[in-house]
Amino acid sequence: MKLTVNATADLTLPVAKDGKPGDRIEWDDDIKGFGLRLREGGKRVWVFQYKSGGRQRRMTLGSYPAMGAPKARERAETLHAEVKLGRDPAGDKAEDQARSGETFKACLDLYLRRRRAEKDEGKLRAATIGTIERHLDRNLKALHATRIDKVDRRAIALELGRLTTDSGPVQANRTRSSLVKFLSWCAGEGFIDANPAMFTNKNPEQTRDRVLTDAELRKIWLALGEGDYADILRLLTLTGQREREISELRFDEIDFDRALITLSPARTKNRRWHNVALSAAAVEILKKRRPFNGRALVFGTGQGGFSGWNKAKIKLDERAKVTGWRIHDLRRTAATRMAEIGIAPHIIESVLNHISGAKASVAGIYNRATYEPEKATALARWAEHLATIVAGRESNVAPLRRA
Repeated sequence: MKLTVNATADLTLPVAKDGKPGDRIEWDDDIKGFGLRLREGGKRVWVFQYKSGGRQRRMTLGSYPAMGAPKARERAETLHAEVKLGRDPAGDKAEDQARSGETFKACLDLYLRRRRAEKDEGKLRAATIGTIERHLDRNLKALHATRIDKVDRRAIALELGRLTTDSGPVQANRTRSSLVKFLSWCAGEGFIDANPAMFTNKNPEQTRDRVLTDAELRKIWLALGEGDYADILRLLTLTGQREREISELRFDEIDFDRALITLSPARTKNRRWHNVALSAAAVEILKKRRPFNGRALVFGTGQGGFSGWNKAKIKLDERAKVTGWRIHDLRRTAATRMAEIGIAPHIIESVLNHISGAKASVAGIYNRATYEPEKATALARWAEHLATIVAGRESNVAPLRRA
């Protein structure tokens, strides 16, 4: 029998010898393995049966009459062709169902748990966790419901393109970098076979080289006012350190007797211990800070360090009348000004906790000197020079002579 519209409409389930309805399958004569199962109570379902690896497989295609004969036949023909090619449609369906929970979001949650465990062990900075969450949890929210092995290069490229338009090319590039690392981890865990983000395009970036002029630096300093944000920016200017290293500073990292901040590898970008010498001006700022509600952190009020950078920066720009600069420019300005008053490049790099230039390559491997006295002198001289800039007078810090 060929299972057509008319033929299936006339099919009835014969009554068994015991008087009860039976259960049987009417097979199609044209498509091997295709049939209509008639069950007790009048329910009818389309089925497809085949052999794979010596085992009998049976799939339910849909209910009759919700799925009509033409559509059922079309589906059965497709499955028959797949079996001829060596596929196992039922096995594929079972795998799809088993992997339905392996979404981008589910894998990301597992990834973040692993990364947070590394943070707790001191192997990862808290700021890194925040960056991952911002890039993958917020910026790529549109991909969260997609099964991880279905996230393809086109979907990623579309999201990065949207992000470039909405948040700028740099934010899109940083998000792409976080995504590449995440998907590489997913590949290592067996969730995916390849990393589609590796082959997406990066936006061209222009390297920033903004150094604030003395006049701009003075305007910004005098417009800071009071509060967490003001003290953080003053310390960033005086020490030349990175934003998070100061905004997430802990009281137990400060040694007032030695005028020193000690940052553990978990708190530095290059994962190395780093000592930050404190000038008298920096010590004065920190001594005014007092623990609040038992907080271990010097700045901020929540679980983490200071937040609210954007709003505070907008207000500062309005007061200072200086625009087009970023917080990181303070670090570059400090380094540049230290060089101008004669501080040696390798000392400046040590102050900034950089491993490049004089400390890179073979020289860096064998030269483990931390130059603590020289760093303290450099930052003290820079603080004196900065004071003259803020006061608007000629600096009395004479440039050092180099041998």
